[in-house]
Amino acid sequence: MDPLTETLVEMRIRSATFTRLEATAPWAWASQGDRAVKFVLVVRGSGVLTTVNHPEPIHLRGGDVFIMLDDEPYRMYDHEASLPIPCVDVEKLRIGHRIEVGGGGAPTTFVSGSFEMDRLDLRPLISVLPRLLHLKLDQNRSLAFQSVLELLAGETEAPGLGSEAAVSRLFELLFVHAIRAYSAQPGGPGVGWLAAICDRNLARAVEAMHTEPAANWTLDLLAKQAGMSRSAFAARFKAVVGQTPLDYLTRWRIYRASRHIQRSGASVAAVAREAGYDSVAAFNRAFKRETGLTPGAFRKAAKAGAEQVG
Repeated sequence: MDPLTETLVEMRIRSATFTRLEATAPWAWASQGDRAVKFVLVVRGSGVLTTVNHPEPIHLRGGDVFIMLDDEPYRMYDHEASLPIPCVDVEKLRIGHRIEVGGGGAPTTFVSGSFEMDRLDLRPLISVLPRLLHLKLDQNRSLAFQSVLELLAGETEAPGLGSEAAVSRLFELLFVHAIRAYSAQPGGPGVGWLAAICDRNLARAVEAMHTEPAANWTLDLLAKQAGMSRSAFAARFKAVVGQTPLDYLTRWRIYRASRHIQRSGASVAAVAREAGYDSVAAFNRAFKRETGLTPGAFRKAAKAGAEQVG
């Protein structure tokens, strides 16, 4: 199993929404940001996006997609002279899953979606993806990716029975294809596990660690999986991932363990064994080194956080 599959399979999505937004010139809106993951597909027309960390205008055309992974404030508009209205006021124009806004001029259509995720679930993706991912129509888009976008546009234009479920599934597929497209484009992932699984040799070692994380992996065994010499493997892994193979393995084991502790009532000893630690004391040391908390303290914090959300 590769890290992307493992991350997405375990991902828990909540508060998913979608909107078909028909904007007519002049139009502009501004958001103070929120914690949701946001997707926007430009179905037709054009627009401009700016964010606090990307003040230079990002020009959007029909077929473009962008994804925002954090709560960064942003602004979208048809022309820099258009006066933005707050997103909360745009939301007041909603009728079902549709919003119409603007001055009645040239039309631009957006399909947008958002969902919330546990920050722990999102951590592996945040570590390898830019906070703002812009995928242009002209960037070697796969047929499958384009098909998902067309299905998404069609489903939101003429909703039918089960549309909410269908659109939620399409957003999940959009997420997968967007990450694939980012991985394949020039200037894509430079460092991290996403860069590693794009490397033919390193991918085999990374997938072996994710398939059997509790196995007694050594540098020699991982190099054998990669089909490389021990020294060449160690050097390339460190250069591509940014940490040694065994440091990467430890971090992933503790990440899996923290997710297990958060979601189950399993004992620390059971979680330690599943993570590949024969000694609870060794597991506790590794866990605190990676998270800053003991497993017990982490569980209490996770439970308190869940109660606050509930």
